Amino acid sequence: MTTMKTYWPARGLAVSKDGRWIAAATGWLEDGATPVWDTTSYKQVFKLDVCRCLDFLLDSTRLVTASRNSATVWDLATGQQVHTLHYKGWPKATKHSPHGDRIAIATKDSVRVWDSNNGRLLVRIKVKVITGNNKGLLWSNNHLFVVSDSAIKEFEASTGLLVSEWPVADTTGSCIALSQYGEFIAYSTNRTITFWNTSTHTQLGLIQHPQDVVSIVFSPDDHFLAIGGSTDRITIRNLEDLQLPSYSTLPFIEITDTAFNFWKRGLLADAEASLTQKILNAEYKCHHALANRALVRAHRRLLDLAIDDAEKSINIRPSAIGYIAKSVALIGNGQKEDGLRVFDLAFRHCDPIDVDLLLLIKAVVLFVAGEHDNALSRVDDLIVRLPFNSTCYVVHSYMYLLLGSSHMETKDYERGMQSLERARAQMRNCVGPPLMSISLISGWKFGGLGIMIQRRLCEALYATGRTNDAVESLLKLVDTFGEGVYTSGRITDWVSDFTRRCLSVPESDGGATSKVVRHDNSPVLHVTRQPLSPTPLLREWAKATLASRSWKDTLVIAASFTAPRFAIYCAICEQLEGIDRITDATECFHEMESEWAQQTDREQGEWMIDFKSRRCRKLEDLGDLAMSARQHDEAIDRYSTALSLNPANPQILFVKRSKARANLGLWKDALNDANEVIIHDPSSPFGYERKHAALRGAGCYDDAIHAFETMLLKMSESSDPEIRERSRRYVNTAQTEATIREAIENAIRELPLVLINTDSGRLLDKSGQASSFESQPAFHELVSSMTTDIDRTRIRHEVAKYYRYATFSHKWKDNEPLFEKVIHMVVYNLEESPTHDKLQMFCKLVRDAGFHWAWSDTCCINKMDPSVLQEALVSMFQWYHASAMTIVLLCDVCSPSRRGDLVRSIWNTRAWTFQEYHASKVVRFYNKDWSLYRGLDIPNHKESPEIISEMEEATGVSARALMALRPGLEDIRQKLRLASTRRTTRIEDAAYSLLGIFSLSLPVVYGEGDKALGRLLAQLLMSSGDTSILAWTGKSGNFNSCLPASMTVFRELPTSHVPLAITGAEMEMIIARMLTPSLNRTLLVTLYERLNELPVPFFVGKRMKLPCLVFKLGPVSATRSVSGRVFRAKTNALGTVEIRTTEDLSRLDPLYLVHPWIDFFLDRQPVGSIIETTHEENADNRFSFSLIDGFPSSPGPSITTTRSRDAASLLSPSSVSQSDKEMRAFHMIARLWKPFGALLFTPSHGNVAAYRRVASESPITVQVEEMTLTILNKLVDSVRVLDVL
Repeated sequence: MTTMKTYWPARGLAVSKDGRWIAAATGWLEDGATPVWDTTSYKQVFKLDVCRCLDFLLDSTRLVTASRNSATVWDLATGQQVHTLHYKGWPKATKHSPHGDRIAIATKDSVRVWDSNNGRLLVRIKVKVITGNNKGLLWSNNHLFVVSDSAIKEFEASTGLLVSEWPVADTTGSCIALSQYGEFIAYSTNRTITFWNTSTHTQLGLIQHPQDVVSIVFSPDDHFLAIGGSTDRITIRNLEDLQLPSYSTLPFIEITDTAFNFWKRGLLADAEASLTQKILNAEYKCHHALANRALVRAHRRLLDLAIDDAEKSINIRPSAIGYIAKSVALIGNGQKEDGLRVFDLAFRHCDPIDVDLLLLIKAVVLFVAGEHDNALSRVDDLIVRLPFNSTCYVVHSYMYLLLGSSHMETKDYERGMQSLERARAQMRNCVGPPLMSISLISGWKFGGLGIMIQRRLCEALYATGRTNDAVESLLKLVDTFGEGVYTSGRITDWVSDFTRRCLSVPESDGGATSKVVRHDNSPVLHVTRQPLSPTPLLREWAKATLASRSWKDTLVIAASFTAPRFAIYCAICEQLEGIDRITDATECFHEMESEWAQQTDREQGEWMIDFKSRRCRKLEDLGDLAMSARQHDEAIDRYSTALSLNPANPQILFVKRSKARANLGLWKDALNDANEVIIHDPSSPFGYERKHAALRGAGCYDDAIHAFETMLLKMSESSDPEIRERSRRYVNTAQTEATIREAIENAIRELPLVLINTDSGRLLDKSGQASSFESQPAFHELVSSMTTDIDRTRIRHEVAKYYRYATFSHKWKDNEPLFEKVIHMVVYNLEESPTHDKLQMFCKLVRDAGFHWAWSDTCCINKMDPSVLQEALVSMFQWYHASAMTIVLLCDVCSPSRRGDLVRSIWNTRAWTFQEYHASKVVRFYNKDWSLYRGLDIPNHKESPEIISEMEEATGVSARALMALRPGLEDIRQKLRLASTRRTTRIEDAAYSLLGIFSLSLPVVYGEGDKALGRLLAQLLMSSGDTSILAWTGKSGNFNSCLPASMTVFRELPTSHVPLAITGAEMEMIIARMLTPSLNRTLLVTLYERLNELPVPFFVGKRMKLPCLVFKLGPVSATRSVSGRVFRAKTNALGTVEIRTTEDLSRLDPLYLVHPWIDFFLDRQPVGSIIETTHEENADNRFSFSLIDGFPSSPGPSITTTRSRDAASLLSPSSVSQSDKEMRAFHMIARLWKPFGALLFTPSHGNVAAYRRVASESPITVQVEEMTLTILNKLVDSVRVLDVL
């Protein structure tokens, strides 16, 4: 034995025809390879590209390797590629034809055949190929063998036609290899390799391998088998001990593989056709083909043609086979003397080494010619001279077999048995080329010779009345040849028939009585004995008969037997058990039980108990195996069959069947099995364990929980310490319930205070919401399913899923159902009215969508409770945002709705619906009749291009900007502008409807009028520092004069007040103009520092502290124009100013223009969006105010108490370098030159310590005229923090 090392398991092997090369497919990935070894040294000589399967050409000079989508032909002399074949998919096998002219490659659904010379595709055979790794495809002459579905299929390679099918078991993972001349096949499954005759499909032998076999291949002389195992070893196995037939050449006969295979398989017409084709080929040795065809035609009784062929062969070239063929044909034609004389001429052309074989063949010819004694005598002489020549013994044995059979036909049984005994005595195990030559020449079939002799001997003994001896002979036959007797269906049928005849003879298997019976009208004495129970004869009868019949038919056949009926049943049951016909064995046993009932004796009863026990164990094991393979139907069948045998302790079988049934969802059946366990053993916890699983699967969760608790109780009370220990692996239901309640509390914490339960139609507060889940099947399902571990993630998921809710967005109408009414009723029972119908339809729609909860602002807020109303208004945005869906009812849109209906709908004008739409993640619009708006049946209308387009048109804001809106302090003016187009029934709602949009919280005070808007804007200004809130024209509100009375003022963009940004080029140009020698840089930096140190605007109560630049107006003059009265005034820095206002400015003195856009000067985002000023800091009076020019002055707080607007806002201003300050100061003054919208202020009712804003009808646009030293000084002095009322 020789072993070669690989680095990966050998997935495929190939051996060259000359025996020089072995190649292995040893990899699947990039790092795999195809090593090629020289067998003379067993050293690796090549390492080619990775492949899945491979094969050598006939001349051993080329190798083909197949990988995905292509195969490569390699030159072994150079290691270079010759050409490439293309196909689709992964290859399962690749093989060269025996003549090397074709290449076959198998994929999963076909086999393709190419011309190996030019790569042309010749034929495609559609067949399902099961086995891969080059293990399921073989060439034999012009035929292909393919491992397919539970069969080996044989195809004609040139046409693709199916020739034959050879059924085999378990083709998955199997592999095959064909001998040199196709005489036999090696077939492997798992660790077993069996060898089969390809003609008779009989088994020739087997070998066991220590590992799972993944590939096999024969050596060219069929003497060795290379085996690739599941590890990295290749084993070379010598096959001599198996005595397999192997033919490289045959004595006297030279023949093509195709003709030889047909001839030895008895397909004489095919063999003749193949030989005829070769005879027409001038390159072939025609005299051999003619001699061979003469023999074939002689066997076909075409004697004249045979004689003609033999003579033609001799005329072309005299040869031994030519004279042998002519002799056989002449003798067959009745010309015995001529035939024997011609045969002697063969010795003149015989190789001396073959003379003894030719003498043996002459003896065979003499025997065929009827000279039996002469033939036997000649063989006797040869045996004396060649005592170790097994071929002589086999021929001798066959002759006596033929003589014995001849005597049997003439009813000369004694002489027949004598001949058969001689045949048996001469029998030897022998196969080989000489015997094959004799077989082809004579037509004798030596396969199974020993069985044929013993069979004829059995018949002879039986015919002579020696039934017991016949039985013994049969048993000896079975003992000698083992399972080989039953590999042939013909022999198996004979055994069945012969044993039936023996068993039908009274007392044929025991006792000492004698009886005369007639065979063929001749009296024959039978000596019989009383049989045992069951007898070996009965077992062989059962074995042979059950091979092709059902147990019921077999039992009918036994009706004539003299053996005890019980013994017959035993034999049938045991045989069915032995061949794993489990169901049949059980059914037969049941039949046996019903027939015997209470009539069995002790010995029979013990056999029945033992059989049941064995069957139950076997069936249970098979059921367990099926369960592990997830074949639950089969497992149930096995367990059920076992239970039908009424085992003494069936509990474990019921437990296992219950589990199998539960895996298939057969909950009722699984529950019945669990109850059976409890009935048989009430103290066992395992019945309750299965009962819990079945009840939980059936949805009976309360009962399942009870069963689980009982199981835990039974475990705790068990006397088995292992069971008590096992109970610790389970969790108590109380722990699971506590965990679920904790998840409920967390889930409902963010829910609205009151929700409508769409199942019951009732309003439920937090406690009702919490308790409702515990009444749901989901709660009990969670409790019943958490047995060994509490799955908190799943609990949170299920709880969150249950508490998903939908919100309602609509236009209120009169007589809406309010909280105080609905709290005492079921929503679905409200009396009919438009508003009640609207609420009911909303709830039904939500319920049909799969949600248990709904929220409507009409009935889910107790507006009589101020604290509840306060929380609801503040939280409403978040409630809509957290909802799973918002349903929008367009009460003024009729069906069919069209584009633009949403734009024009009154719903798009209401303030509350603005926040409801933007807060909701999922929105669905419905028409007045509750049909979908524009028929848009999609999950989320906010993602619909049609809806997005209409909302864009309705708001005047781009779709991108709308989608970008988020709650908080970003895009304040954008949100205010959107809200400015909305209307409310109550003035205060204009502010309260925006709390969620800005993520603010304010006390809700209905009745305060526009002060609500003032409080909202003041909070916004303090929280964000965004002074663009002050950029408006119109009427001042009652909260503070800087804040408007209505949202409508925000329809205009703040660009009318806030200066426009300066581009880089413009900035450079302005700074260049300022860089003059007269520019006081120190004063410029001082102005920058004063502005940078200003605080964020804030409120103390209604009083606002406004950082700004202040410019005093000179005397005011008034004129009239078409649009109204216009006031003019001059300032030292800003020149002449025009103001349009309804107030009489001539009565107000003094007047000031204020520039509050400090962030613009410093090119900063609003400070509040970076560093928020807290209420405590705002309330702390850190500034001391004094009158300068009639204004309160802010000389500037110390650094430690200042909120810096510098980019490094967490650093003190002193940490910024002087050069940086100068550059920033230049940028600041450049921006100050831009036009801006000034605010007009005057002392509040003569109170010079506080000011009020004088509202104007249009922006007051001004600009610093010139940046002189005087104006720069005035700018420094104009930095103030005004106290505004």
